[in-house]
Amino acid sequence: MDKISIVVAVYNAEKTLKKCVDSLIGQTLKNTEIILVNDCSKDNSSSICKQYESEYSNVIAIDNPYNVGVSATRNNGIEKAKGDYICFVDSDDYVEPDYLEQLLNNFKKYNTVPICGFIYHDEVNHCKPVKYSWSGGEEKVSLGDAFKLNAELYLTALWNKLFDMQIIEKFYIRFDENLSMGEDLRFSVEYFEKSGTEFVYAFSAHLYHYTKLSENTLMSDFARGNAEDAVKRLQMIKNVALKYNKRANENYETALKRLKNNYTYFWIRDRRLSICEQYRKIKSFSPEYCIINFCIDKARYLKEKILTGHNK
Repeated sequence: MDKISIVVAVYNAEKTLKKCVDSLIGQTLKNTEIILVNDCSKDNSSSICKQYESEYSNVIAIDNPYNVGVSATRNNGIEKAKGDYICFVDSDDYVEPDYLEQLLNNFKKYNTVPICGFIYHDEVNHCKPVKYSWSGGEEKVSLGDAFKLNAELYLTALWNKLFDMQIIEKFYIRFDENLSMGEDLRFSVEYFEKSGTEFVYAFSAHLYHYTKLSENTLMSDFARGNAEDAVKRLQMIKNVALKYNKRANENYETALKRLKNNYTYFWIRDRRLSICEQYRKIKSFSPEYCIINFCIDKARYLKEKILTGHNK
């Protein structure tokens, strides 16, 4: 019987960890191992992991000797994995009871990475079901559509996929421990390249519950991110798509323009920067941007503040 390893990177997750692990223990597919890798949490996460390990034979609790970050933490989980397949679940999320069963059934049926739908929960518990915008309920999607897959979290996210451990071990696919953002995408891209597959299989079942606990998705992600690294991620996506899509360069330019607009939007609103610093950042990233554009965007932002009453 096929076995699935589930790697959960844990850091200061005591408020959400039990709900996450309970959802994994309660899977309809029983031949699993749940690998909880604690990255030197400062709260009670380590004790919770060890308690589950003492109560359930398929739970493995690991403590990193020192804080190494999410990529190295997941790599430590991969090293311990004994399953035929592997997936990655975030410690502040949870899954439906048939999450693993449906992923495995679709992997074996279509012989490629399956990608499920998910439900997005924000910090005030608003829910938004998300599925790939195909016509119908499911579809084999070419990686030539990598930019569309990426825009809808179907390429970058790890937690809605299942991977073959044979491929991961054969080509020694691991997370890049030098990256603080984009490590999920790089892992997926390397897996697709090494496996030589053109297609992934997207299906509509909302099996994963993704929780975004930060105050503002756009602002928090861009505050953490680096514009040059974001461009590199787009280039990775382009390289995947080019093999199967002659219009990948055109798709890349469209995505790059959208990225520049997003960073401009963020930097215009970043109060940590002086007006001169805002303009220099935007101009450096978008050489075609001029002072007239900046004046227009700044006036638009000031009008927005007045209309919304955010005058501080």
